[in-house]
Amino acid sequence: MRTVQPCVTIGSYIWAQDRLPIDEFTLRLDALRAAMERNGWPAVLVYGDVREHAALAFLSSFIPRVRWGMALLPRTGDARLLCAMSTRDLPAMRTLTWIADVRSGMGPEWVNAFDPWVERFKGDQAQKFGTMGFDIMAPVLYAAVRRSLGERFALQRADDIVAIPSRRKRPRELTMIRASCKLLETAAKTFAESWRGNREPETAALDAERAARSLAAQDVRTLVSLDGGRTLVPFQGRFEKCEGPLVGYLAVKVLGYWADMFITVDDGSVADAARHAEAALDAIIANMRPGARTDALHTKALDALAPCTLHPVLGGSIGHGIGLSLHEGAEFQASGDAVLMEDGVYSLQVGTADAKAGNVLMSAIVRVAAKGTEVLVCSRPQAR
Repeated sequence: MRTVQPCVTIGSYIWAQDRLPIDEFTLRLDALRAAMERNGWPAVLVYGDVREHAALAFLSSFIPRVRWGMALLPRTGDARLLCAMSTRDLPAMRTLTWIADVRSGMGPEWVNAFDPWVERFKGDQAQKFGTMGFDIMAPVLYAAVRRSLGERFALQRADDIVAIPSRRKRPRELTMIRASCKLLETAAKTFAESWRGNREPETAALDAERAARSLAAQDVRTLVSLDGGRTLVPFQGRFEKCEGPLVGYLAVKVLGYWADMFITVDDGSVADAARHAEAALDAIIANMRPGARTDALHTKALDALAPCTLHPVLGGSIGHGIGLSLHEGAEFQASGDAVLMEDGVYSLQVGTADAKAGNVLMSAIVRVAAKGTEVLVCSRPQAR
């Protein structure tokens, strides 16, 4: 779902060495360096910003709280991390990553931090660096990179070659995602209980966000319906009591890993819609296995949802991958050709907007195991 992004990020961003120790990143870098060897890259430059930083966080543990960060990862030798922070902030930034060499990349500091590091790779012929995350890099920063590299170095997009978003989740990652789902359940419970007490969707969303923040969530995103579940909107500040069911969306990020959920609290008017939506969600989960095609899952969901149709806020999608990004990999569309993988984690979303049956949205986060599935969190319509 598209949501409003917070202007100021809070929460715990320190590298959690007890959960993701250095040996975890050694294993991740081994896979990256194997790709460097195959493609002849002496180094890979990995970019991320405050909005999207999956590859950067996966390889360096660094999550930018503001602006951007870039990890300079060599095939051999010491890594360096550049961040858009002043030099006085560097001691704090060093607590966010396993990389010891953290430099400011702001303004005049850029040349001193970036140019000497890449200079050691200069050879008789132009060298080629792999890049990750450069698609979202601001043009001004990209121009600075190109000026520093000149004609001595070329850049090759490595995002699809390394394919971090579509990979199977590692055991420690699954532990992190389970923790995110647990916090999400707590916040969702607060969301529903607050609405039952005041019938104000926006107040309920703020209470849910407060609960998540109190448990050290790094980011919280919410949407609510002010028209009985037909549409979802970000915070408006109207604090109006609304008739009809509570329909909302809640996403939390904990130590870099996302979990999200649609929430419906039935006021007694959406029982038929809820029954069809639950059948659709159950049909998806029952057919999930390694190698299953997402278009086939989409067909199963719509067959179970009939005669109701898919809620328009879902944009024709019934799910997507989730982890270090809210949306990983392709959307599960009718025309999709993606396949599920073992130890992949997916956010499933179904619902309907029907004039007679009512408006409902619900979801589940599911891990695909070698045999069967593990439902990490599931929201089904709750009674008022």
